[in-house]
Amino acid sequence: MSAIAGLVQLDGQSVDRDTLYRMQVLLTPYGRDAQHNWHKGNGGLLRTLLRTTPEDSLDRQPLIDTSNKMAMVFEGRLDNRDELAEALGLSIADTRLMADSDLALRACLHWDSDTPKHLLGDFALACWQPEKNRLWLARDPLGMRPLFWYKRDDLFGFATMPKALFAIPGLTKAICEEQLHDYLCMLPMTGPASLFKEVYRVEPGHVVTLADGEITSHRYHCFDPHHEIHLDSDEAYVEALREHLDRAVASRLRAVGPIATHLSSGMDSTTVTAFAAQQLSKRQQPLIAYTAVPRKGFNGPVPTGRHANEGPAARAVADRFDNVEHVLIHTEGTSPLDHLHAMTEELDRAPLNICNMAWAAAIREDAARRGAKALLCANMGNFSISYDGLPHLASLLRSGRWATLWHAYKDLKRRHPTMTWRQMVKVCAAPLIPRSLWQAFEKSRGRAWVLSGYSAISPELSRRINTRKRAKDIKFDLTYQPSSNSRQFRINTLFLTDTGEYNAAANIDGVEYRDPAADVRLMEFCLAVPDSQYLGDGQLQWLLKRLMADVLPPEILHAKTRGLQAADWYEQTERALPELRAELQRLKAHRSAGDFLDLDALEHVLDEWPDSGWENPEVERCYRFKLLRGLSVGTFIRYADESNE
Repeated sequence: MSAIAGLVQLDGQSVDRDTLYRMQVLLTPYGRDAQHNWHKGNGGLLRTLLRTTPEDSLDRQPLIDTSNKMAMVFEGRLDNRDELAEALGLSIADTRLMADSDLALRACLHWDSDTPKHLLGDFALACWQPEKNRLWLARDPLGMRPLFWYKRDDLFGFATMPKALFAIPGLTKAICEEQLHDYLCMLPMTGPASLFKEVYRVEPGHVVTLADGEITSHRYHCFDPHHEIHLDSDEAYVEALREHLDRAVASRLRAVGPIATHLSSGMDSTTVTAFAAQQLSKRQQPLIAYTAVPRKGFNGPVPTGRHANEGPAARAVADRFDNVEHVLIHTEGTSPLDHLHAMTEELDRAPLNICNMAWAAAIREDAARRGAKALLCANMGNFSISYDGLPHLASLLRSGRWATLWHAYKDLKRRHPTMTWRQMVKVCAAPLIPRSLWQAFEKSRGRAWVLSGYSAISPELSRRINTRKRAKDIKFDLTYQPSSNSRQFRINTLFLTDTGEYNAAANIDGVEYRDPAADVRLMEFCLAVPDSQYLGDGQLQWLLKRLMADVLPPEILHAKTRGLQAADWYEQTERALPELRAELQRLKAHRSAGDFLDLDALEHVLDEWPDSGWENPEVERCYRFKLLRGLSVGTFIRYADESNE
């Protein structure tokens, strides 16, 4: 993959080459293999390249068409090269000598700003048309690759990461107060705003156009909440899922060097690993499967329904394939602070879950050392392949299908003997209860929403922005009431999910995250499958479990608990208490950290460090979310204000 950036002088002056070069230098770590720029008149583009596919050796960006009417930079991977070639009238011989960026340019020349509708894969692109004085930017529908922009009266700039935009004279890292508020309160990011006041996102699935000095934006891709497919049999759904997964995984195996994968003890990553192993076995190629595990001998308490060590179940999967090398990743001796400052700078934002940074970094580093450029994951699987189908019960209640609901209850009871009828009633009725009653019910059960229980936000900032009203404005349910419309809920959540910066930051280690579960065609299929296919025979994730019944071991298919990532996080954090206190003192001395964070509350949390109770969700929220995420945000505040310290 690449990093891209560009400048357009809106006043007609020649583009500032020095600024363009500084932007290139800042993006070089994200594309270590080649760096090039182009400038002419009032426009300039640049690309830094990390070669991850065989075709990347042909990449010669920035690209200029022969008539000089279009200049383009593209970063990403195209998964429908053959379909694009056919639509554009290109032969197999033609495409054999074309990088993905070459195909993207041909598409832009043919479809102009409608091009993103025809592209499949993870991508961001920018197309400059100097004769029209027009620039348009686009990202893939699920936002796998990031893209940001900045505009003032005389200048427009864009870049893969905000840091490159800060090479523009006069632009500072001023924080967007409202967005940082949302981040601290665990509210999703909405709209084009970023964590920086003057820097904006190209939202996933959007095209942003600069024409005649004006900015417009429109969504070019929407998942259809009303589309539902109906196949002839239960088996037909399984076979259709198999075909979609086969294609999604195969398209992400186009890589130089060996393939690596994240392998946990969950259904998503084990499925992706199994499909990848099967396909690579046919090519007589190996697969490196990584599992993060706690320190040897760890036997600490974990929350109910979780297990600490994912190694044994992951090993049972790896042992089923002769070509899988299973690698366990231990990170004892590290602390959540070890990678925090570096990761903040790489992401241009506060890392969300700093407990996972150590093992994720260790996996990337080991994969790069072995020459792997592609690292498969399954982060979006909950929305697609491993959706559990539980809201189907509420739909049966709502539609009055009592007999079907009764049979579903008996099947669930058979599979889960400890389940009570009260639990069944709650699952069925919760999505249908009016919100006010749901809130009263949660309060009566001692589960009322309390911001201070999980967030280190300054009370003054929360009052000024009005957290409850803000959540209501962006239609986010603070009480986490189950939705009565599962398809619409999943689509809404997808619209609010943006992992682009995390994917880009992996490039610094020389690897590229690839998520087959985020394949757009696979996602569209899974969203359109009726809920009855996901919950059946007393099993959640019924569709995927049928597909993998003869592939995955019982440890995965019939697991009673879910794996807990970084289960020994509190031990690692406790060893670093002196460093945490020193970091807190630095924040107290900082001129603006207290405007965003309740530093006294963080100090109290550190002073009250518990000796036990780590399996308690309230303790976990206080220390894993409030404390560590608070310190993460504090590091970001210092990073954004580093020139003033």
